[in-house]
Amino acid sequence: MSVKCRDIMWFMEDLAPAAYAEEWDNPGLNVGDPDAEVNKILVALDATEAVIDEAVEKGADLIVTHHPLLFHSIKKINYDKPDGRKIMKLIKNGIGVFAAHTNLDAAQGGTNDKLAEIIGLKNIKPLSLVKEDGIGIGRWGDIEDDITVGMLSVKIKEALGLDAVRVTGNISRKVKRAALCTGAGIEFLDDAVKAKCDVYITADVRYHEAMDALDKNMVIIDATHYATENIIVPDIAAYLRKKLENRGIDDVEIIESKVNGQTFVHI
Repeated sequence: MSVKCRDIMWFMEDLAPAAYAEEWDNPGLNVGDPDAEVNKILVALDATEAVIDEAVEKGADLIVTHHPLLFHSIKKINYDKPDGRKIMKLIKNGIGVFAAHTNLDAAQGGTNDKLAEIIGLKNIKPLSLVKEDGIGIGRWGDIEDDITVGMLSVKIKEALGLDAVRVTGNISRKVKRAALCTGAGIEFLDDAVKAKCDVYITADVRYHEAMDALDKNMVIIDATHYATENIIVPDIAAYLRKKLENRGIDDVEIIESKVNGQTFVHI
């Protein structure tokens, strides 16, 4: 039984409906033919050139990512430019790229629920509602363990495979309630404050944003954009395998990218 790209698109729609995406976002099929046959899928956080090269090497027909390949309109596709080079390489090798971004952040079982599970949040609620039916970006909840900010920071660092995390505020502070938003989520700081959380876990925090958090008595743990979101890659792969299995399809291979896309390292 053949599988087409549009079948995978519908599977992903079941997981992360496009209606959950922010208006500025660009989820869905960024490059490719919905009617193309799919025999091998590579799952990754980003369709970087290294990931595209990996897809070519592995013989993948489709790359499923969290971050869209294209966020803004492109007026020129030139091989000497990064976006043009990636697009042309994809087309030349017949590889499509599908992304589930902020819709996967908001969806149940998406990036934020995965991080909440890792942290051990209980009584979980959306941090910032985007839909009237309780769907929202970020999560907040209770931490039942007797734990300090410093202890939680170490737990997150180890769980995400990081050498270090950045922390602002009192590391000896006890944590009873925590908020989180995978990726760049400092815009939801006030939601974490409103929820009376002790700590907010997110990424890409700048100096003045950290100062603002300190003024609002909020501790910030910055665990990097890549590490807080790459955790969803195995879950997407497992989900697609299950969907194919339920349809009795066993000849489509789902592989997880081995490319390390972490942009920051500690020397």
